[in-house]
Amino acid sequence: MMPSSISTALTASTWTSTSTSKPLPLCWLFRLLGALLLGTLNAAPSIEALHLSSLSVPRIIDVAQKAKLFCSYEMGNRTLNSVKWYKDGQEFFRYSPLTPPTTNWFPVKGVTIDDGSSHCNQFICNVELEKLNVHSSGQYRCEVSGDAPEFKLIDKAANMTVGVLPKFDPFISGMRHAYKYRDTLLVNCSSEWSSPAAKLTWYINNKTAPQHSLQPQINEITRNTEGFPLYASSLQLRLHIDDPRFISKSEMLELRCNADIMGLASAQRESRVRTTILALKDAGLNQRLTESGVAASAIGGTFVACCCALASLLWQYSRS
Repeated sequence: MMPSSISTALTASTWTSTSTSKPLPLCWLFRLLGALLLGTLNAAPSIEALHLSSLSVPRIIDVAQKAKLFCSYEMGNRTLNSVKWYKDGQEFFRYSPLTPPTTNWFPVKGVTIDDGSSHCNQFICNVELEKLNVHSSGQYRCEVSGDAPEFKLIDKAANMTVGVLPKFDPFISGMRHAYKYRDTLLVNCSSEWSSPAAKLTWYINNKTAPQHSLQPQINEITRNTEGFPLYASSLQLRLHIDDPRFISKSEMLELRCNADIMGLASAQRESRVRTTILALKDAGLNQRLTESGVAASAIGGTFVACCCALASLLWQYSRS
């Protein structure tokens, strides 16, 4: 696309030449050359700037794992002077390729760098933290600087939470194999100890359970030997089965309890259970069958008892 300044100058020169039919004045030639030069400069690619491409810090991680911190950058036409890692404003790692030793570690509470895990160059700088503890949570920042004369700085930061993540799915208790119309379903979901606390959610046939059917979530709290506060959560679902469709039709009902920590898919756990809601006519038939079975058992028991009594009398009579 032709720059607007060039277009204007060409338009003006065309109008002058056509209107006067005389050679262009010298001032117009200089103006045209200036417009061409300006357009060339505007079209030329700009000098590539220092840019921090990405920062990767675990949002939440189990205390038993290792935390991998990743920082990538583009230097453009600059030379890398240093890459520094900070926790809560305190520097704990530095990579300076122009100044030996190129790698330096600094003591910061809660930060232990895995020996031999760091890998830094002109494009990336990765470090791995081990022996995480309650003090390892905080803000982690990657800072990249170019060389003289500008020593331009760029940085990015992200928060990391170190916790105790659940290793097992939540436990569902209180469920019966079958219910009938107008019964009350009462079940409880419990998560194991974790830090932070798990948020529990009930689903009925993959739909979120209505709020009025839930009791307030209960969080018990304790503290482990490493200083982490641990929470055990429980949530009760109370459902009155009064939907008219269960009058004439039996259905399978699936309940699902989801334990979520900070909205992370990697920290989610869930359990499912199924039960049958018997239609009113099916529930009545089952009850009649049960009553018939009880009556038949009672009659059979009475007959056996009479036979035993008669045999006892005959035995006593024969001895006398």
